[in-house]
Amino acid sequence: MAATTLLSGCGASHDIEYSATGGGEGGSGTGTVTYVDSSGETVTESVTFPWRKTVSVDEGVKVTLRVMPVPLTAKFGQLDIPLKVSCQISVGGDVKDSMPLHERLADCDTVSQ
Repeated sequence: MAATTLLSGCGASHDIEYSATGGGEGGSGTGTVTYVDSSGETVTESVTFPWRKTVSVDEGVKVTLRVMPVPLTAKFGQLDIPLKVSCQISVGGDVKDSMPLHERLADCDTVSQ
């Protein structure tokens, strides 16, 4: 996933808040998040849920957040149960995209404006 600048050089910037939950009960656990940072680069981090990060990006930048639990499944007896994750992207305090708890992967994206 790469960041795409749609309207560069407009001079305005926007605060982007990423948030993610995942894993076991109550949205706790561990996983990886891949997101677009302040410089427009894609960054992957190992995190503990719940997770939040705020970055400032130029207007018109496509921002993405991909969330995966680690491990992907949990053992319950002899069963492998897929762990669930969620994502949300807010721009200037307004939720622009979200995905409620979803098995193994959650993707969110929007354009800062």
